[in-house]
Amino acid sequence: MKDFFAKKSVGFYFTVIAAVLVIAGTVMYTSVMYTNPLVYGFLIAAIVRAVLIIALSGKYGDKAFYNWTPVIGAVLAACAAVWGAELMVNQIGYIVSGLDEMSTIMSFIYYEVVMVIALLVWIIASFLKQVKQN
Repeated sequence: MKDFFAKKSVGFYFTVIAAVLVIAGTVMYTSVMYTNPLVYGFLIAAIVRAVLIIALSGKYGDKAFYNWTPVIGAVLAACAAVWGAELMVNQIGYIVSGLDEMSTIMSFIYYEVVMVIALLVWIIASFLKQVKQN
């Protein structure tokens, strides 16, 4: 196990942090008032992708395509954030016009903040090596 982590670079740890943030975002999205099933698909795909990449890093970590895997996670996180906001546009309008209270979208705001942070972490990870060079 020590050898497994000894070969990893900073980008790998950023990928793990982003995966944890997406898991937290998935849990938060369940409490949003209006949800889109497609967002759950993006979130689950991002989690499965992250778990597979972390698990397969020992075998494929030195391959050139492995360093591109955070880009896929960033795209999935961006899709989840954008499609998650689609159904909440009317609710935001109701709050701006004074027809509803801010408490109705607070869980959505927390979800979006976590997903944007995950997206930024994955973007940073995409510029860093995932595995140290031998």
